[in-house]
Amino acid sequence: MTHTYDIPQVTIRRSRSPVLIIFVGLVFLGLLIHHLDIIATHHGDGLLVDIWTATFAISIAQLILAWRDTPRTVTPVQQRRLDQLSITVNIPVYNEDPQLLDRAIFALFSQTRLPDRVQVVDDGSATDYSEIRDYWQYHHPPQLDFSWIRQENRGKRHAQARTFDGDGADIFITLDSDTALERNAIHEGLKPFAEKRVQSVAGLELAYNHNENWLTRINGLRQLAWQLGACAAQSVMGNVLVNRGTYALYRGSLIRDHLESYLAEDFFGAHVRFGDDSLLTTYALGRGKAVQQTSAVQLTMYPEGLDHHLRQWTRWMRSSTIRTFWRVRHLPLTSYGWWTTVLNVWLFFASTIASVAAIVMWPLTHQFIVDAAAAPLVWMYLSCARTFIVERSDQTLAEQLDSVALVPLSYLWLLIVLKPLRVWGMSTCRRTGWGTRAKVEVGLQQAPELADSQFG
Repeated sequence: MTHTYDIPQVTIRRSRSPVLIIFVGLVFLGLLIHHLDIIATHHGDGLLVDIWTATFAISIAQLILAWRDTPRTVTPVQQRRLDQLSITVNIPVYNEDPQLLDRAIFALFSQTRLPDRVQVVDDGSATDYSEIRDYWQYHHPPQLDFSWIRQENRGKRHAQARTFDGDGADIFITLDSDTALERNAIHEGLKPFAEKRVQSVAGLELAYNHNENWLTRINGLRQLAWQLGACAAQSVMGNVLVNRGTYALYRGSLIRDHLESYLAEDFFGAHVRFGDDSLLTTYALGRGKAVQQTSAVQLTMYPEGLDHHLRQWTRWMRSSTIRTFWRVRHLPLTSYGWWTTVLNVWLFFASTIASVAAIVMWPLTHQFIVDAAAAPLVWMYLSCARTFIVERSDQTLAEQLDSVALVPLSYLWLLIVLKPLRVWGMSTCRRTGWGTRAKVEVGLQQAPELADSQFG
């Protein structure tokens, strides 16, 4: 097995923003004119127009906030303080492809800012990782503490707790075993902690296998647009609602203070095993700010098969439903996070009711249905505009444009498959088992034939 990998370099090109802003501005102007025309044309459809107007206003506000989001920077004095922070990284492993795990460790040990301690916790996998374990125990960077332990299968949270319990680090990092960090991910991810109120930092997640098939391409594009849109707006307000569990950073004191409740979460009597990342983010919001650092990039593996994708989405929707209850109950009523949560729930149900009403009122609403169906498609293109600030060394501009061309397919997939599945996830949210990986489900198709690791 090779232990050296070519990890793509990712750059945030702010220089592209002026051109993209002009494009977004022109599309926005067209949408505004079209919206005013709809109000004038469909003034008799009171409920439908009211929902349309509210959705339009909320979307515009979010878009404006998102374009204000920029990566945090620090002064030389702040950087020296950040350099003194101690960092512990946990990598939980359960039936992961061995080569993906090997790549994750290689990328972590290639960081420009190395952590102080790294622990891999094998949560009872059926896969044999002895070759990888033995190699990295001998070849890891000598300046850090590296260990590898195995436990009976108890779930991701308990695998993380094995590392964090009793550890006095200033910063804890959660890293998935299929995720490769871009070279500067830790250095950039630490910068927001220069502000004392920041309790957690979400990295920017990209699909490592973005070009594998149509499924990874539409999911990769949609997830990136979501992070640079909704999540960016939340970050500006210090209210990111969910960190990507693939790579996130937390104040050590935050994790230590909540570790007991983290392991014992239940929802109406059902023990919750998923939603670990969103729960930790909720803890962070209860103590201060949760932000996103777009220059802290991780590349993870997205589901390549339909069954894996649908099971993952269902789990996310169940987790999102549970977390909605917690946010409405625990976040301050004056916070952006509380209002975003409530408005998102309202928008989902309002749009569903409006769709049913429009169908029932056919043919009086036929033109409204056409307009209402076209608008989200335009908005998806508008949301994708900001993805062009992300430049990958393994992706050309032509390939980016080719992915954006799949927006209509992504829209249909969201409308026909994912929205109904969201309803299913909401209605079955008390099924709190993991339900995603019972075996290796995605891996590297071909190992790079390169030299042995640079750490030997």
